[in-house]
Amino acid sequence: MRLQDILAAVPGLEKRFVHYLESQGYIAPEKLQKARIARRDYSEGDLDRIRGIWRYYQRGISIARAYELVAREPATWAYVLLPVPTRSWQAALDHLSLSDKVREAGIIYAETADVIARLRVTHESDVHDVLDRLFEDGLVAGVPRVYRYAQAFPGRHLTPPNRPEERMKAWILIKVPAKQIGPLVDHLRDVPGIVEASGIYGETDVIAKVEVPDPDALDELVTNRIQTISVVESTRTFIGIGRMHWDRDTATA
Repeated sequence: MRLQDILAAVPGLEKRFVHYLESQGYIAPEKLQKARIARRDYSEGDLDRIRGIWRYYQRGISIARAYELVAREPATWAYVLLPVPTRSWQAALDHLSLSDKVREAGIIYAETADVIARLRVTHESDVHDVLDRLFEDGLVAGVPRVYRYAQAFPGRHLTPPNRPEERMKAWILIKVPAKQIGPLVDHLRDVPGIVEASGIYGETDVIAKVEVPDPDALDELVTNRIQTISVVESTRTFIGIGRMHWDRDTATA
């Protein structure tokens, strides 16, 4: 793509900023030789890197540091629970879809939260940036809760129903003694229906994402497979609502 395409795709981006990134070796567009000068042909990868560096730079982070954050694999993730008025559920899901930091979002049944979102976090400001935009648009009606974690261990799906979109989704917070977090996560890896699990930073909790065929399967999983584990002190289950959910990282989004 041409430079004007890059500028149009990233609001506020300046031409000299793109030229500076190339001069420092942060991007390497292909040079197409013309009669007198070479024209740059930017790839989708160049666009993603430019967009990410520009976003961090706009928050006051140096270009060199921004490049490090964008170029490396993200070190941590975060689940965010948001209280959102019912009338704003769809607007919140649509709003969250605009940020490439948000990998998954859905509406849940819970006492103190209505929306759950999974974020890819490379810098502390990533979480604040997503939340600030929601607050600016008046979509949050209380105090969000943020649970940060390392990349979760993958678990095992139950045998899926005829149509993948019929799978029931839930997220379970499991309270355990601090010394038992690692062993519990390892144990949950082999429990069918738990598709990922991880300990949460700063909490004596494990968070597990569940995908099962129906409510009976969820009851069986929580009651007979999780709550019967000797080190489990308590559980809290957040059930996803129907198809009010999307996930960038799976084919069933």
